[in-house]
Amino acid sequence: MFLGKLKRPRMTREEADAIIERSKSEPPLDLERGDLTAMILAAIIVFLPFILFISGAMGLLWWLIFRVWGG
Repeated sequence: MFLGKLKRPRMTREEADAIIERSKSEPPLDLERGDLTAMILAAIIVFLPFILFISGAMGLLWWLIFRVWGG
């Protein structure tokens, strides 16, 4: 829509099947030193703001219901 002619053509089913078959014969990628730590840190960076937001909203709701309005 916005890209016009720059848009990549869709992959056909045959091309997708060929890629899947080719990936079955390739060996799995080995993790390098520190990769697991980097993945854990990336997960924390991604999910921690959502967890903090949800827990903060629940804490504020609890405070409003039981402290302010509850008397």
